[in-house]
Amino acid sequence: MKYLFRFIKPHVKTVCLLMLLYAAQTFCALFMPYVMSDIVESGIRRGDLDFIFREGAVMVALSAGALICALLTNAVNSKFSAKLAVDIRKQVFNKVNGLGFEQFSELGTGSLITRTTDDVGWIEDTVAQLPYVLVSAPVMFVGGVVLSFKGDWVLPLVLLGVALLVLAVSTLITCSLEKHWQRGEEFTDVQNRVVRERLTGIRVVRAFDREAYEHKRAATATSEMCNSYVRANTVSGLISPIASLFLNAATVAIIYVGALRLQKIDMLRAGDVLATIQYIALIANAVLILSWTISYIPHVKVSLRRIGEILDKASPDAESSRLVAPEGDVVFSDVSFAYGNTQNALDNVSFCVHRGETVGIIGGTGSGKTTLVKLLMDFYSPQSGSRSFGGADYSELGATAVRDGVSVALQKSMIFEGTVAENVRMGNFEATDEQVREALSVAQMSDFIAAKTEGINYKLTKLGGNLSGGQKQRVSIARAILKPASVYIFDDSFSALDYLTEANLRKALNKYLCGKTQIIVTQRAATAMRCDRVYVLDNGKVAGVGTHKQLLESCAIYREIYQSQMGGDVDE
Repeated sequence: MKYLFRFIKPHVKTVCLLMLLYAAQTFCALFMPYVMSDIVESGIRRGDLDFIFREGAVMVALSAGALICALLTNAVNSKFSAKLAVDIRKQVFNKVNGLGFEQFSELGTGSLITRTTDDVGWIEDTVAQLPYVLVSAPVMFVGGVVLSFKGDWVLPLVLLGVALLVLAVSTLITCSLEKHWQRGEEFTDVQNRVVRERLTGIRVVRAFDREAYEHKRAATATSEMCNSYVRANTVSGLISPIASLFLNAATVAIIYVGALRLQKIDMLRAGDVLATIQYIALIANAVLILSWTISYIPHVKVSLRRIGEILDKASPDAESSRLVAPEGDVVFSDVSFAYGNTQNALDNVSFCVHRGETVGIIGGTGSGKTTLVKLLMDFYSPQSGSRSFGGADYSELGATAVRDGVSVALQKSMIFEGTVAENVRMGNFEATDEQVREALSVAQMSDFIAAKTEGINYKLTKLGGNLSGGQKQRVSIARAILKPASVYIFDDSFSALDYLTEANLRKALNKYLCGKTQIIVTQRAATAMRCDRVYVLDNGKVAGVGTHKQLLESCAIYREIYQSQMGGDVDE
């Protein structure tokens, strides 16, 4: 629950204002039965109309005060709770953006969606009720009991005993709720993940006729989630009827006992009985509020714990001792890596890229090429082996320093809504228009830009909907080379280009990046054959190292890739 106070701390003044307004509203409600009792005893019984009107005006003033306080609290509370939810989501968003890929994978996108929507929503609702629960319910309960003792000590004792019984029963009922809410939230995460996987992979699912299997996965997650929520809501739903039953029974008993005592005791007045009944209603309302609050606690604890799991994660660079972009050789020695508990995606991979070299990494789908790029960018840390950049170990450099020294064009080209210049300038926000044009020229986008009247200010739609696949890749390449770096990585960034365009682009790249290190990840033998040295990956292992000619002679896998893509025999 420490996070609840942490979230509220910046809004202490607003909370104090709400508590004052709720206190004023509650005191107005408490004193109205007291005034009504005087009207009955001193006004109606004696027939004193002046007294009735005077005290009636007091009741109207109290009612007006309570109404004004209620309107103010609703206005202030709605803004306060909404602002708090926005602040929590900002904290979560900023934290997630600072996490490493490994930490992000532990949480998962589906879980993050649930935590920033459902969990934050529960915290928002709870905080909105918190000032009322902390002020109105206790004041109403204690004040109602104390004032009801003024008329007769027996009547309030009956209700006090029942109220304590209701609170005890509510606490016992909610003891088992936390595990159900926790399980429900976990399977909501699973359901979100499954639905996202079905949407993103719908073509693959249909192509391999796996719709029945995917329906079963979704149905299982939904069923488990539903059962957990139904159990939790069923148990918590018992609190209200049980509390209402006990309190209504107590009210009936108090009216009956009050009627008997009114006949036998001269000191007990009819107005006191009426006031006591009013106080009973206030006390019962306070008890119901407290019982509902008790039923909320297990779910809120789960939500706070899930938000806390995100905020408690340490940022990858928290203990970095060096944050200067390195230059020089990139060396991997016996690096092994696996995603979670699966088999190794990389197994004892070793390679060395010297400064100024152009090195190719080739392999089929699933051979570990993109995983290797992720480790190069320090998105993940290997389970074993060592990595160094510019003679310094990755652990000494930190993720920020590594990424400052590396520029990458990823396998999936990410294009944002905006102009071509804005997309390319993301590689270097200080770049001039001339530098942007030069980068686009190297990426073979000059003809496209020249054909547009807006030039580099041509507007791109969301995700580059008005660009072809090859044009997206070239914009991504222009963005990557615009960034000043010592190592440039092209992760299958030429796959959508025809061979002539690729040849022209590679020629321009070599001139533009002269003296810089290039790591080209590809599935094309025609792309790899122009590199100074090529590493062949197969099932996460290095199957061969050498130049194009050397690999044709020594590596069967490389020879097979070359023959299947280029056609004919190697010797021809």
